Amino acid sequence: MLFLLASGLQAFSQRYNFEHYNIEDGLVQSQVTAITQDKQRRLWIATLGGLSCFNGNQFINFGKTDGLNSNFILSLAVNDQNSLFIGSGRGLSAYNGFSFYHYKETNNWTDMLVAGTGNMVYGLSDRHLFKTNRSATERVNISRDTAEMVTTLTTDQGGKIWAAVYTHGIYSLEGNKWQAKITGAAVKNLVVTGLLIDKFVKDKIWLLTTTGIFLSEHGKLLSRYAGKIKKATAILQDEKGNIWLGTNKGAWYISTDHEIYFNAKNGFTDNVVKQIFRDAENNIWFGTDGSGIYRFNSNGYVTFDESQGLQNNIVMSIVNGPKPDEIWLGTYDGLFSQQNNQIRRISIPSDNEDTKRINVLLKDSKNDIWVGTVGGGLWLYHKNRFKRIDHESRGIACNAIMEDRDHNIWLSTNTGCFMVDNLSKKISRISPRFGSSLLEIGKDSIITGTQNGAYLVNHKKEIKRLKFRLIEGSSILAMLKNGPDVFFGTADNGLIIWDTVTGKVKQLSTKNGLFSDHIYSLLLDKRGTIWIGTGRGINRLNSKDHSLIKGNDGNALLVECNQNAILEKDDKIWIGTTKGAIVHYNKISPSVAGTPYVFINSAGVLSQNKKGDQNNLQITYKERELNQEITLPYDHNHLNINFTGIYLTNPKALMYTYRLIGLDTTYSKPAANSSINYTALPPGKYTFQVKALTVSGIESGNTAAIQFQITPPYYQTAIFKIFILLVILLLIILSVYVIINLNERQRRLRLKIKLEEQFKIRKQTAEDFHDDLGNKLTRISVLSEVLTSMTDQDDTEKRAIIQKIKTNVNELYTGTKDILWSLNPKHDTLCELLTHIREFGQEMFNGTPILFEEETSLNDTDSRLSLEMSRNILMIFKEAIHNALKHSKADHVKFTAKMAHDVLDIRLDDNGTGFDVASAGNGHGINNMNVRAARINGILNIISNTKGTTIALSVKFKTSKNAESGRSKSSYHRR
Repeated sequence: MLFLLASGLQAFSQRYNFEHYNIEDGLVQSQVTAITQDKQRRLWIATLGGLSCFNGNQFINFGKTDGLNSNFILSLAVNDQNSLFIGSGRGLSAYNGFSFYHYKETNNWTDMLVAGTGNMVYGLSDRHLFKTNRSATERVNISRDTAEMVTTLTTDQGGKIWAAVYTHGIYSLEGNKWQAKITGAAVKNLVVTGLLIDKFVKDKIWLLTTTGIFLSEHGKLLSRYAGKIKKATAILQDEKGNIWLGTNKGAWYISTDHEIYFNAKNGFTDNVVKQIFRDAENNIWFGTDGSGIYRFNSNGYVTFDESQGLQNNIVMSIVNGPKPDEIWLGTYDGLFSQQNNQIRRISIPSDNEDTKRINVLLKDSKNDIWVGTVGGGLWLYHKNRFKRIDHESRGIACNAIMEDRDHNIWLSTNTGCFMVDNLSKKISRISPRFGSSLLEIGKDSIITGTQNGAYLVNHKKEIKRLKFRLIEGSSILAMLKNGPDVFFGTADNGLIIWDTVTGKVKQLSTKNGLFSDHIYSLLLDKRGTIWIGTGRGINRLNSKDHSLIKGNDGNALLVECNQNAILEKDDKIWIGTTKGAIVHYNKISPSVAGTPYVFINSAGVLSQNKKGDQNNLQITYKERELNQEITLPYDHNHLNINFTGIYLTNPKALMYTYRLIGLDTTYSKPAANSSINYTALPPGKYTFQVKALTVSGIESGNTAAIQFQITPPYYQTAIFKIFILLVILLLIILSVYVIINLNERQRRLRLKIKLEEQFKIRKQTAEDFHDDLGNKLTRISVLSEVLTSMTDQDDTEKRAIIQKIKTNVNELYTGTKDILWSLNPKHDTLCELLTHIREFGQEMFNGTPILFEEETSLNDTDSRLSLEMSRNILMIFKEAIHNALKHSKADHVKFTAKMAHDVLDIRLDDNGTGFDVASAGNGHGINNMNVRAARINGILNIISNTKGTTIALSVKFKTSKNAESGRSKSSYHRR
């Protein structure tokens, strides 16, 4: 790139682009002795007044008060562990990012350090070689000469150490042994002060000596540049193989076929260059003795400003001059010509100071130059003479001049749009509106741009306002036509593209990548690229797809362009700005720069106080402490994370995008802020990631990240949640248990009350039934006896009827006794029931030849029975006893009752002749017995054969209780 610039612009006295940093910018001292770069890509600069660390935006300085053993710093090196080694007038020190360590073995002048492989660092102290990778140093002998004097050290591309030993030659460290590389007599007499091992040509070595520059190649040692460079103080080879040399006055750039000398006249310095350093982004840095540091900016342009002869840096217009190799520059301090490596003023014959305020220039088809001023008139340069065209009109400011295809000259001014007729030279007003730009889009079709939109002028008199989106109300500063597309540069809406065929309108603004929405100039070059001069730099646009062409180094030139001040000449683009004329060489392809690097400086952890209205800083984690996961309690959930991006190519173009995994799903929008606050983070595991990127979209080659965990409070832990869940379940179970017990108590209480009421009712009913029905039956019986006594003894028929009445009354009375017995509550026990059945059997078999026996075994169980249970059991066995007496023809009947395992078994056995159970099942007696057994959930078994009959009833005693409870509930619900 430098070669192309030098060869393409060698006829001009241009200023090369160097970024300069000195004590005004924060550098600790201006006498720089060494430059190096650490793993975070920060520059470390050694000076004779201390140590500086530079991140592209800020210097951090260290001195003796900060822990250095001396401010007189001479050399620097960074090993593989990122430890910084510092050589000073008082020996060797090391810095680990927190503190300085001083080596006691080297307390003398240490003026050279290089880092080898395996964390080993080599250095020179009093011209003796030493090495270290621990807390101590070890002296190294190269040539076996105990008095050897090592004059310089360097490393090659592979990290191998090279050394120059006075009177012995050049050596390299091969493994653990030093091998002689150059040992001829010629080199033994040289005091070598600098070495460079060529990266591209094998066995090619550059030697800087006290007597000049020498080159060793193919076993030959030759002197180089003896007539140009008297003393070289530093040497470097860039990524393309070019050589950079520092001298006692400026610096040199040497390629295979070109050389450039940098000094104060073309943007550099005349001071001694002590160090040249190439960083990870391939930027070239120069450390000077008294002028601080410089960075060469090889972005393909040079500048013409006051340092080259312009009287004013504000270049308002640029045109080709009358001569083929001439450029005219219009400024606010007059008109200037650039020709034959010289800039000269061109005077306009006028005493009016406003004549020097050149606003616009135009070279017409006749090779004449039109000069429009701000209040100084409109001038025409014809045949080496100036002539005023506007007849001394004052207060008119020319903003744009254009020649149409009929060679008429159009003027856009603050008082309207005018046209100078090509033939008559008469000036006629076309429009009274303020004009700022002009564009011809076809025959007799001119667009004039104003501060309030654009107007189409047809046939020099028909004026029509362009009514489409974004143009109306916009201030039109520049216009350009390419095919069917018309480009409008506005002062507020960016670039507007109008397709005259389809009528579609497209807008490009800062949201799409423009450096500014103020568009001052537009140019279509020969390569089909549209150059856009904005208020904050220069953009390029692909004319085919209208996409912005992004620079691959992100090094955008921050300048304010001027309106319509743009020109293409000989593959060079001239752009007028407020900082002079910027000249881009259009054949140069931008060099590929490195990517940014980002790292996290610190993480501050804050917690909320008891009042909850402010945060208290608890602890700050530094860079090295962030390499492992951080665990924080739940109340330390306010984080402030600081990070730094390093992009030395263009630090101002750097932005950041970040996310917090665990809270965010995507990266944030790019922003310039280098810190982020997270407040009230919930407990959990998080990973904070940050990337740096440039405005042109180049992302950092790494992603910086830290991991931290916020532990939940005890009441949010899984164990506590399980415990609470168990407690809740136990409470629910306990509540259900209590409710069930309460309901059961209420049910029992209601049942007790109900049973007591039933008891009273049954007792009262039994008494009333006995008294009322018994009296009436007794009266009927007595009346039947009286009637019998009143009937004739011979009237047997009447006496038989009366006897039947008496018998039925007696039977009714006997049946009523069972009902009354059942109704009486005091008989609701198992013992009472069995006793009553036994008494009934004895009464039935009394006076008969049948022997009746009974046997009961209740195991002291005498539980209460329900009325239904008692009544049904009684009726089943009354029926069984009656059938045995009436039909069994037995002479022995046995009644048995026993309780075993809550099961009540009652049996009635006889030794009669038996009966057919199948045929008897259709009778009412057997059916009633089965129905009654089913009512009480009992099991009735009837076994009959010729040996006798057995009727057995089994009732689960608990079932009887449950049945009772169920009936009580049913009774309760019915009520």
